[in-house]
Order: sequence, then C-alpha cells, then structure tokens
Amino acid sequence: MSVPELTPLQKYEKFIQTYPQYKNMSLAQVGSIMVEQQQLSPKELEELTRSLFSAFQTGKTDSDMSGYQWMGLFVGENKPDSLEPDNYVEKPKQYHPIVKNLELDELGRVDLNEFTPENLKAKYDDKNYDIQQEDNKIIVSKKDGTKVLTFGKSFVGYLLYLDSEDDKHYVIPLDEKGNITGLKTTEYVNGIQIRKSYNDEGVLIQKFELLENGDYLQTNYDLNTGAKEYEGYWKEHGNMAEWSTYYKNGKLYKKRTADETEYTLVNALDKDITTKSALGLPTTRSSLSDNVLKMIDRENVVETLEKYREITGRDLVQDIKEEIGLPSSLRNKLTNHIEGMYCKAASPEVSGEYLAQQLFDDIQGLGSGNLSQHIKMINYENLKYVLTNYRKLSSENNNEKMYNISSLLITMSNFIGLDIDDGDISLKLAQKIAPFEGLLTAISNEWGLKAEQREELIKQIVETVLEGQNSGVQSRITRDISEHPDDYHKIEVDIYRAENAVNWDLRNTELDNPVKAPESNKTFSGTIKQGRTGDCWLLAALNSLITKPEMCKALEKQVTVDEKTGDYIVNMKGADKTYRITKKDLSEYPNLATGSEKINAVEIAMDKLIRDNAYKNEDAVFQIDEDFGHINEVTIDGNWSRFLWDNILGQNYDYIGVNIDAETEDFNNPKRVYSMSLKGTDNIYGLAQSEKNNDYSIVTRHAYSIIGSDDKNIYMLNPWDSSDKITISRENFKKLDANIESYEIQ
Repeated sequence: MSVPELTPLQKYEKFIQTYPQYKNMSLAQVGSIMVEQQQLSPKELEELTRSLFSAFQTGKTDSDMSGYQWMGLFVGENKPDSLEPDNYVEKPKQYHPIVKNLELDELGRVDLNEFTPENLKAKYDDKNYDIQQEDNKIIVSKKDGTKVLTFGKSFVGYLLYLDSEDDKHYVIPLDEKGNITGLKTTEYVNGIQIRKSYNDEGVLIQKFELLENGDYLQTNYDLNTGAKEYEGYWKEHGNMAEWSTYYKNGKLYKKRTADETEYTLVNALDKDITTKSALGLPTTRSSLSDNVLKMIDRENVVETLEKYREITGRDLVQDIKEEIGLPSSLRNKLTNHIEGMYCKAASPEVSGEYLAQQLFDDIQGLGSGNLSQHIKMINYENLKYVLTNYRKLSSENNNEKMYNISSLLITMSNFIGLDIDDGDISLKLAQKIAPFEGLLTAISNEWGLKAEQREELIKQIVETVLEGQNSGVQSRITRDISEHPDDYHKIEVDIYRAENAVNWDLRNTELDNPVKAPESNKTFSGTIKQGRTGDCWLLAALNSLITKPEMCKALEKQVTVDEKTGDYIVNMKGADKTYRITKKDLSEYPNLATGSEKINAVEIAMDKLIRDNAYKNEDAVFQIDEDFGHINEVTIDGNWSRFLWDNILGQNYDYIGVNIDAETEDFNNPKRVYSMSLKGTDNIYGLAQSEKNNDYSIVTRHAYSIIGSDDKNIYMLNPWDSSDKITISRENFKKLDANIESYEIQ
C-alpha cells in the first residue's frame, strides 16, 4: 500500500516540529530554507502561502484556527512589533497575468499612488535612475536614457507605459480608480515587430505582425473563445488586404483574394445536403450539424444565405426542411437556428416580413410546425413589421379566395344558364373559407392548438412589445389591453400604438419635451409650440382655422368648456363623436403643444378618435411609413390636415387639394383654410425668411399653415412656433414642390 504524499502545510508542520529553532521566523524565511533544502518546491511554497492567507483572511472559526495557533501565524503586509511569537504569513502579491512585474490589488486594480513622484523615488534609487516630470506625466529612465515607465493623465483616466527587461513594451490605459481598461504590447521576435491588443479582461483581441518590408499580417480573435476570427495580409499603405481568411470557432468559412472570394462554408453546406447514397437516395454528411450550429451566426447568416442561393440556386432553409435524410427533430433544430440568427441579423423590416410569411404558413398553410419557435423570434424591433405584413398576407389570401370563388360562380352560372349576382355571395364564402385575420386573431382561432397554448403565444407577443417601453408606457398599454382582454384586433391596435410610444406618443412621460408646460388657457389664443409628437398636421390645421375669424368661430362651436367641471367637450361633427377631455386626461398627456389647453383638448380628442377608428376597422391593413417606420391610421403621428377639418367641422366642404395654383390663389379667403407640406426628403434652405430668422429653412415632411398672401408673397406659420410669421415669395414657393390642402365652409 503506497504512502499518501504530504500536503505543503503538512510538510511545513513537520519541518517546524523537527527544527523548532525556526519557529520564530516568518513563513517566507522558513519556506526559503525548505526550498533550499528541497523540502518544498517553489510551487508548493506559493500554494502554501496562498492557502494560509486565504484561511486567515476569510475569518476561520477558533476550532478551524486551532491547528495554526501553535505556529503563531499572522496575516498581513507588515509584521506588528507586538506580535509574539513573530512568525506571520505575508500577504501574497498579485501580478498581472501578461505584465508580470505589474502588481495588482485584490480587485485586480493598479494602485495609482505607486506613481506619485515620492513613491517612485522610493522605488527607483537616484544612483541608477532618473525621474523627470513633464506637464501631466512623470518619466522614469535608466542612467543610459532607456525609459522604464511613463505615467500620465489621459482623456478618460491615465496611461501607463512600461518597458520590461525582456524588451517588451506595454501601453496600459487605466480609469480613475485604477481599473485596467485595455492593454497593448509590442515586442520583437526574429526581427518581426509583433503588436497585440487585449480587452479589459486581458483577452487577446488583435495581433499585428509588422514585417521588415513594411507589410503586415493582421489577426483578430473571438472574445469568448480566443479562437482566430480573421487573418489578413496587408501591403504597406494598402487600403485593402491582399488576401483575407475568415473563421468561425477556429474553422475557415471564407477566403478572399483580390481576384475572387471562395465561400468555403457555402460549398461545404452544399456538399452536406446533396450527398447521395449508393442507391441514389438523398442523405446528409455528418458535418451538416456542425456547419450550421457552429459556423452560422448572427454576423454571417445573411451573407451565407445569399451566397448559398446565388451559388446553388436553392434556399438553404428549404433544402434542410426537405432533406429526408435528417430526423425531423434535427431538421427543426437546424432551421430554427438559421432563422433565429437571421431574424436577429437582418433589418427589422426584412426579418419582420420573413417571419410574417413563416407564421402565415404555420397557421394558414402546411407550414413547418414551428409556430411557437417563430413567435420566439419576434423581437421588439421587428414586431410591428411582423403584424403589418401578416395582415397584408391575410388580405391578399382573402382577395385571392374571393376571386377564385367568383370565377367558380361565373363558371357555374354559365353551365346552368342562370345569371347569378356573385358579389355578395363570393365575399361571404371567401370570409368563411379564409377570413381576414390579424396575427393575434389567427392564433386565437388556431384549432390545432390547445386553448392554453394559444393564450401563451399571444401573451408572448404582448410581452415583447412591453419589453422596449418605460414603466409609464407599460402601465398604460397594460391598462388599454385590460379593457378588452379577448378582443385581439383591439389588442393589436394597442400594440401598433405602443410601437410609436418611444419617440412620438402623446402620453410617453419620459420624452424630453423641448417646450414648457402650458399655462391654463381655455381659449384658442396664444402661441402654439408643437411638443414631442408627430401631430404637426393637426396643429397646422388648427392654426389655419384660428387665424381666420369666421373659421375660428366654427371651431369654437365644436370645442366648448363645461363650466361646472372645467372639462373640455370636443364635438367631432364629421365623425359623429363627442369626447370629454378631463384634467386627468390633460395630466396623462405630457407631450402636447403649448399655448392653449383648448388645443391640447383637440389633440387628445383626435388621438382618441384615431384609436377608436382603428378599433372599429377589423379589416384594415395598416401601413408603415417607409421613411420613418411609423404606423399609419393608428396613432396621431403623421396625417393630413384635412383629416382634422373633416372630422371636427363636418364633411360639407369643397376639397380643392393639390390642384391649387400657388401663383394665383388668394389665400386670404375668410371661409377657406390651407395647409402645406413639402414633398421629398431634403429640407429647403434660403428661399424663405421669418420675423425671427432671415434665412429660414422649410422642413420636409412637415406641415405648415398658409394664412394669407399678397401679389408677391405667401405667408405661413410653423407649428413649432406660431408667433414667427414666415414669408416666401410666390416665385420661390413654386420651387418647393409642395402639397397644398384646402377646406371651405359652404
């Protein structure tokens, strides 16, 4: 039976018992003797020091300590004079793993006090070193002029330059607390200069090998695994690598030269899938799983799918779905991985459109059976594109069914010789066979799922929209949804509205409104300044009415004040709706315009009307503004001025619209109002001036009130500041390429 090896502590105890004359020496002294006599190895001494220091530092109980009491051990940096006996365990020093002579504290920080002039002078004697101060830095050099270290302030903290005895040069950025925020090293190996960059955790992220001819080899590494990610050969002063290789998990997936690019991974995937057995049956290589799961990630998935389609003429996901040589569980795992990476990497618009198609196929067609997985791929950014595109697909499907049914009815009527009015019949049949459904409604009607599964999937979608909102908006959305928990169309409308909450929603309490809250003003007088909302069209429409006395009288009839409660009563004549706007409403909408509470009441009432209209219109296919990503028909953000005029004054008007000739039109007509918005995407500078700005800029996709004219000029107001009258010549107005809207009381 073999004798078990003694631990370093047991060897130490045995040594002290054998040689009691060493008992009053420090651990370092005794350990040095033991190493010299080969009783301990240097590694065992280091292990012993650290274990004892750790035992004392963590506060062992008396019983735990009893084994060391006879040794008289004390943990610390300096031995107290009062300690009897005077044996103690020195606090072990901790050094940077790369910069071996750089001492760190327990938190891995550099002690900035070490680099004061006083402490550096104590460390570096003046016989062998010179210490100089220049501006905000201090330099230590050997007598021969060789620099040892430089320490000084930087923009974000400090910079420490160290030169070691082994001819390595270190650049170490530090923050104000001494935390190392990165590291760069330079050394020479066989005449080649090698520069390495590390992150704040000491992980190698990049290496440059500078050759004698000025060319260099660049290598990048994965932060998590340390595996090579990229290698490229660059000519001196070149602006593009002569050749580059790209890796995933240390495995090559793409090679590029000046002449061509070889997509190694794509070629491997093609071979994986198109492999044939001896009988000619489709099968797969075992490498397919690794090539998909380990090689395709968020960074390269879009390119891989595009190049696979370009090189093979096929779709990779579809190929995997149709590969009968794979078990269904593995097929799903592979396709879920690719689709998940794609939905994270592609733009919200693209991933939203893609997911909408997959979800539509899952619910309405054969699909892949991955409904729940596809819903997990929905995120806060692509959600609105998923919902809107799903509605488009549902509408297209409905129209196609109706067309097919109509064609069938015509064929039948011709066959039997009867004239059948097929319009209503085909519509009703189409709605039965393929009803128009939003995604939430479609999930709730999915008979292939249990009720609890349907509820869980809908809950996931609702929670997705809440993820990106602040607490105030979250509570409002939750409250809106709680008013109709089983009406999935209305819940979708709430989700659409929530998508605008971050930047433009009237009720987002965390928006930084650039204008002060309005003083209580119960009239339409006062300077209007638009808040952090997209309702310039509404405010421009109101300014146009307010500046024409007859039109303002008509407006006043529609917006009144309840003298008993102080509530505002907004009568939407054209919509046949009346809204009571309370003080509570006003307090919940912090991003309204300033100048008049009456105007605020109209803003809130219009927001409520837009929501109610969207609630009613279950068959609506909401559109997304391509330039700004806003959802039309759902929020107050983005509309036409005539929408306000139509709804608040009624639809007994003469709409003139864009047919107005700005060169000849008299914009002073007391019974007619006008607004203007600029087409295109570029603001127009230098064509107009205002009372506050001689060189006024006309902003694109923004509404203005046109309030009058004369023979030479047209006069406008901007909702950003209605006190600043804008003047533009009729000649310059022609250059604006503007949309003009008009409304006239009959």
